[in-house]
Amino acid sequence: MRRNLKKGLSAALIAAMTLSLTACGEGAPASAGGDAAQTDSAAALNYKDYASSDKYVASADAAKYDGTDAWPDTTWNFDCSTGETSTWAQTGYYFNALMQESTGGKVKVEVYPGEQLTNGDQVAGIQALMDGSPIQVSLHSNLIYANFDARFNAVSLPYIYANYDDVDRILGGEAGDKLKEVLAEKGLKCEGIAENGFRQITNSKQPITKVDDLKNIKMRICSNDLCAEVYKEWGCDASVMNWSETYTALQQGTVDGEENPETAIASASVQDVQDYISLWNAYYDCLFFCINQAAYDKFTDSQKAVIDANAAKAVAYQKAINREQVDSLVAEWKSNGAMQVTENSEIDSESFKSTAAGAADWYKEQLVGTGMSEADAAAFIKAFTG
Repeated sequence: MRRNLKKGLSAALIAAMTLSLTACGEGAPASAGGDAAQTDSAAALNYKDYASSDKYVASADAAKYDGTDAWPDTTWNFDCSTGETSTWAQTGYYFNALMQESTGGKVKVEVYPGEQLTNGDQVAGIQALMDGSPIQVSLHSNLIYANFDARFNAVSLPYIYANYDDVDRILGGEAGDKLKEVLAEKGLKCEGIAENGFRQITNSKQPITKVDDLKNIKMRICSNDLCAEVYKEWGCDASVMNWSETYTALQQGTVDGEENPETAIASASVQDVQDYISLWNAYYDCLFFCINQAAYDKFTDSQKAVIDANAAKAVAYQKAINREQVDSLVAEWKSNGAMQVTENSEIDSESFKSTAAGAADWYKEQLVGTGMSEADAAAFIKAFTG
């Protein structure tokens, strides 16, 4: 009975999200605020769109091109890990709309949510982006990038951000610049740092309020060695699993729980097969909006300026709608009972923080193991931890 009730509540929640400012649209965009011009433009240019709104209208937002060279007919494939109702995929739809508006439909961006081009494999998705085929643009988490370079794990050290202000300050400064340099080494043009968010923990057994509550919980985690180390320090039975396989594993009881930001949880309907969520804010992961450098370099400087401007707007869009949806999702789950919500104020954060205190030293040794000096590794970490 509870699962059936939760399924109905989940459907209502998704419907509410679909009608919100940034709900998923396919085909001609939804009209809001008398947005007839946007609908006409989308139909003429034949793009799948985010749901347009008074605030985000591609026909008005798109960068203007003042160059003289003709845009080459180009189709880029945009890849992301989460489903089409997620803010990640919505950002791809918005970027596509902006690029088609700026180029008169010459440059199109096909969006493939859920790692469709790599059979659900997030690591393969990043490799395909670096190869430039079949993916040219993507939003991927720093946790997955860390499979290629340990420096990306610095973003997700436990308990280094108190709130979103800390996130914006740290990743908008020296730390973010360092990560963009690393991405350039991989043959990627980083157009901006978007947001997955604070990874909240869900499970089907009990509320998680202190570190001891993780014992005897079988937890799905993403493919990331820092995550594995931290969960080991917390005494949790954690195993790696592709995100595309996680819903079924939760449903069948193969694993008891998972951890992801609220928007990723909702886009995969995880609340249908989980009973508890703890807003512990233990660690955070960002998203890199990247374009394969070789694909990017096929354009002139004037054309690149348009791409850069549109990508920056797409990143700002993603962060704004993501944070908006976090607030609305938590409120929905509280009101409809989809999951029992444990607030951050109810959690013994110190028990988690102190138990994982060795994670920073472990991570420093990982960096040294890649060839960095002790001093360089410490300086790199300090850019994130202050």
